[in-house]
Amino acid sequence: SGETLTLEQFRGKPVILIFYLGSGCLHCVEQLQKFAARSSEFSSAGLNVIAVSSESLESLKTSVANFDKQKPIPFPLLADPSLDLFKTYRAHDDFENQPLHATFLIDSTGLIRWQDISFEPFSDPDFLLKESARLLQPAPQSPTVAEAQP
Repeated sequence: SGETLTLEQFRGKPVILIFYLGSGCLHCVEQLQKFAARSSEFSSAGLNVIAVSSESLESLKTSVANFDKQKPIPFPLLADPSLDLFKTYRAHDDFENQPLHATFLIDSTGLIRWQDISFEPFSDPDFLLKESARLLQPAPQSPTVAEAQP
């Protein structure tokens, strides 16, 4: 849509943040389709999914139009052709000067709880749903001194 989106808009909500190399990467398209197919499960778990492409905005608009012909992607797709966000999240190979695939689980306070950065996209939404449930559960309460004594 051409709108700007920031993680601040999701403060208080956990986010799955996916960095992908654009529609020219078949593995990336497969990854997006796998996550799109499980979109309702991520929503039910209280997780927002956002994907960031290395494509330009115009190229991304074309990609979205092509996705809509098959199966629409039900979460925001963002363009980062400057790779600034890729670099901020270290989803970038500085030596080769190229973006990398990356997937992050960010909790409601903005803390990265899990990450996968690689030359291959992470394509296991089942694992991430289970790992998110485990990592985002509230910490168990420690007994107080008074409770611990007989």
